[in-house]
Amino acid sequence: MNTILWIIQGLLSAFFILPGYGKIAGSKEKHIADGHLKPSSSIIPIRILGVLELLGCIGIIVPWLSGIAPIMTPMTAAAFCSIMLAGMVVHVRQKEYKMLPMLMIVFILSAVVAYFRFAALDSQ
Repeated sequence: MNTILWIIQGLLSAFFILPGYGKIAGSKEKHIADGHLKPSSSIIPIRILGVLELLGCIGIIVPWLSGIAPIMTPMTAAAFCSIMLAGMVVHVRQKEYKMLPMLMIVFILSAVVAYFRFAALDSQ
């Protein structure tokens, strides 16, 4: 099971790298054109989410691998679950239903990592 969890953790890390980077590096105009932002809205929440996603790419792997604060790995997975739930709400409100299957899969994978890594901490 440990190998499966490591594979899932790697996939989750890879999944969040590009969107995280895009939220940080993309211009306000790009986010407006993509429909992620209204012209009158601030870009700061999108930038913050991008930073959190990139930190999550590190937090899903490094703490468990290094053994330093390993609780951060299941906490990161739980945070990914929260991000996916928020994403589902946003996409449903915008009537972008094609994104939901992918968001649900990432939610489930994150929940699996959170559950089994928290369980592994309990058994120590």
